[in-house]
Amino acid sequence: MSPDVEASIKFYRDVIGMTVHSDAALPSELTDAPGIGKAGRRHVLMTMPDSLFGQTVRILEAPPGAGPIRPRPNSGPNDPGLLVMEGGTRDPAESYHALASAGTPMISPPRYYYFRNTMWNTDIDVMSYAPFGPGGEQMFITASIRSDQQLVKSTGIHNGFGSASVTALDQRPVNAFFEQALGLKRSSQMECYQDNVNELIGAPKGSYFLWGNVGTGVAIEVWEVKAESGTVYPCSLDKTGLAMLTLRVNDLGKCRAMCAEAGIEPVGEGALPYPDNARPKGFTLRGAVGELYEVVQG
Repeated sequence: MSPDVEASIKFYRDVIGMTVHSDAALPSELTDAPGIGKAGRRHVLMTMPDSLFGQTVRILEAPPGAGPIRPRPNSGPNDPGLLVMEGGTRDPAESYHALASAGTPMISPPRYYYFRNTMWNTDIDVMSYAPFGPGGEQMFITASIRSDQQLVKSTGIHNGFGSASVTALDQRPVNAFFEQALGLKRSSQMECYQDNVNELIGAPKGSYFLWGNVGTGVAIEVWEVKAESGTVYPCSLDKTGLAMLTLRVNDLGKCRAMCAEAGIEPVGEGALPYPDNARPKGFTLRGAVGELYEVVQG
């Protein structure tokens, strides 16, 4: 969600290396997702050339005077909800220089960290940093620094954004939502108490959290932050920042039935266009900590 669509297009096109796939006003009656408002809002789809996974960023024009989903600098990783969208780069210094030269706000320069991951039988040995896009959306850009880890599959500096992270003070209701609504079970878990990681995400020194994936190949992480309290900032399409994730499923009807059985009611019907389908079938769910998920037929 961006208050300046042109600035967002320029950032993702000229700095990240994405391509404008479509740029049009939204027609009416596509979806009634929370905050969608009236028809006619500018809607841009940006895609990543040569991307192995077909990463897409959606830019939706924010209403005049729209406030942020996560007000800065007050909010942080201890506040539950949809926090960052994640992407990769072939080199952290090259990526950081490109964003810094464009005047991109960032929490810190790249920071090194590693994890011994016995569940995946591989170690994670990377450098990352957290910039902010023109709409106030927080990103997380990561580079492998070992020869046996190949995160970037594109020919440019960046490979787009193909995953996202949700934070919570208690991971259990978040895990339950993903399993009941989408059939995604928690598939990994690691612990983090590295202050260089805390610095790059804006967490207080000494912070401790658990993190890991739900499902396999889904690229959604859940972080359980060990903090006494936090503020939930519910996502909405009439605010600025990172507002919603679109998930393509193999069987939309089965997903709807699973939600009904679990007592999870959609908060919106219909779906916004994406590159392969201008009028997809779908519905919108609100997650356990205020995040929005648009579920469409793959």
